[in-house]
Amino acid sequence: MMTEPSYTAGPSSQPSFTELPSQAPHAPDHTPWMDVSTQISSLGTRMEELALVYDSRFYSMEEHMDQYQTGVTSRFDHFHQRVECIEERMNQQQATFEHLQQSIDRIESRQASHHEEMMAYLRSVFPPPPPQP
Repeated sequence: MMTEPSYTAGPSSQPSFTELPSQAPHAPDHTPWMDVSTQISSLGTRMEELALVYDSRFYSMEEHMDQYQTGVTSRFDHFHQRVECIEERMNQQQATFEHLQQSIDRIESRQASHHEEMMAYLRSVFPPPPPQP
């Protein structure tokens, strides 16, 4: 009797090789439709096992994608917090710069005022020489 190898995947998700008979044994109390029924039942079981394997692989892949998305989201949140800190520092530095600019403007204004006062004082103490003929 000849047999042909067949590939199946069991519940352990490991492939297995079984030998299927090329013809069902014929016994006097055995009817041909029982062989077909047995083969259909066996095929149904194998299909269920394959469905479980593919289903578990799908959920495993889905879980992997969820973990990846969680990691990306976590890194994005961290990056977003860093950007907010940088923006806050820039705002503080801008406020400091504006305050310093106002101080410089006041100093320059006072310096100009003092210069004018000093020149007026010097002209009063040291009058300009009379014009020469």
